[in-house]
Amino acid sequence: MKNGVVIVGAGHAGVQAAASLREDGYDGPVILVSDENELPYHKPPLSKTFIKDQEAKPQPLRGEAFYTGSTIDYRPGIRIDRIDAGGRRLEISGGGVLAFDRLILATGSRPRILPLPGSDFSGVVSLRSLADARLIRELSAQSEDVVILGGGFIGLEIAATLKAAGRKVTVVEAVDRLLGRAVAPVIASHVRQRLEATGV
Repeated sequence: MKNGVVIVGAGHAGVQAAASLREDGYDGPVILVSDENELPYHKPPLSKTFIKDQEAKPQPLRGEAFYTGSTIDYRPGIRIDRIDAGGRRLEISGGGVLAFDRLILATGSRPRILPLPGSDFSGVVSLRSLADARLIRELSAQSEDVVILGGGFIGLEIAATLKAAGRKVTVVEAVDRLLGRAVAPVIASHVRQRLEATGV
């Protein structure tokens, strides 16, 4: 396979896919593509300490030496516009193509942006990337009141973090309990009581 494996997405799944290929003895080309310009990093800490600590740095998933030492061609800052499955190639935003023999899509998910009036205002943000977390950190440092839409894990982590940092925090949830898709009602009730006890 002259073009080898191209992995689109450099989060946990993409980086582990590249590592597993090498660990399992695959010796062809491995290209790891990310639309971010950072070394791949852990995302869970972004909703916790990172957004309240101006000095916090991202935590790399692997050191830079891992990619070079494992002959993994990491290509940051590349956005893929189109997959040509028949031609086995990716069309790159801004021009250019990237050929592949095998393709792994590990792009993760994105928050659903509600189509509401005002959702495009500068103070309305979502959290998926390091850039998003930096923006939340910057905006929250200038804010006293924060409203979080969504009572899932990430929303509640941000709520607890910003409350601990001294903000007034309100969580709005569409259904009748928090963590509706994730945990049993008794656990959701306990989480709500703990958050409300802190003033959320």
